[in-house]
Amino acid sequence: MKKTASLCLIAAMLLTGCSFGSSNQNANSTANVQKSTSNKFIMGGKIASNEQADIMSKISAKVTDISVDVGSSVKEGDVVIKLDTKDLQAQVDQAQAAVNTAKASLVNAQNTTRPEQIEEAEASLESAGQTYDTAKKNYDRIKALVDSGAETQAQLDTANQQLAVANGQYKNAQAALEMLKNGPTKSSIDVFSAQVDQANAALKTAQVALSNATITSPISGSVSAKNINVGEMATAGAKLISIVNSGNLYVDSYAPVDIANKLSVGQGVIIKVSERDGKEYKGKVSVINSKLDTQSTDVLVKVTITDKDPKLEPGMFAEIGLE
Repeated sequence: MKKTASLCLIAAMLLTGCSFGSSNQNANSTANVQKSTSNKFIMGGKIASNEQADIMSKISAKVTDISVDVGSSVKEGDVVIKLDTKDLQAQVDQAQAAVNTAKASLVNAQNTTRPEQIEEAEASLESAGQTYDTAKKNYDRIKALVDSGAETQAQLDTANQQLAVANGQYKNAQAALEMLKNGPTKSSIDVFSAQVDQANAALKTAQVALSNATITSPISGSVSAKNINVGEMATAGAKLISIVNSGNLYVDSYAPVDIANKLSVGQGVIIKVSERDGKEYKGKVSVINSKLDTQSTDVLVKVTITDKDPKLEPGMFAEIGLE
């Protein structure tokens, strides 16, 4: 009988000990769950930049030099692409010659006509005529090649500009000769003054086109995309390279109202980026939009990434959690 009671007492003690052990394990498990929940990532969105630029060419020309590649760091004003300037420089030279001719014609119109001036004007007219004939033949030749697909539209545009300049010079020379033969009048002087203005405007246009052959970065940052190579034709308006300021990144995310109400502007957060092998970065809440999304009950929360990493890029997905 005593033996039986002892066995019952031992069994009760064992059962009691098991009960205590189970309670301790449950308490530890609950604590771990609470701890992991406190670091739970509650929002997500794509990384974007407050400062980025797509660089395009204003003219059509062949690329002769590219000083950057994807990942290269650039500063605002750095030269990133150079285009071929041979044709552009020729247009500037032609336009400058037209200015000189127009100015000379104006001076002649303002002075007394002498026989040698008429001879000089006739020689200028003959030279201008030959230049025009050459430019016209060159234009017709290139147009035929463009029609057959052997040349580009950009080359035809250049030939057309050269033809227009040559035509203007020829007309100026004609007018100068006629004015000398007929004698100067106020109206003819006004005409030559207008031609000087027109020639100067054409020169300025040619000089701007030449300056556009050197392409610089409008912002500081890193090159995120490159769509052109040396030797290829840069088309006006086409995107050549993209630059992003990786030091000014943020994440736009949406949070349910109950979570958004617990957030505050300036609050620190953790940002995890899967495309960076789950690396975590520090950030802070910069904007909480009180206006609800019309398509849902979520609130827009903008988070600024305060840690800097040049490998972070716009378009990467990021998860946001509380510190």
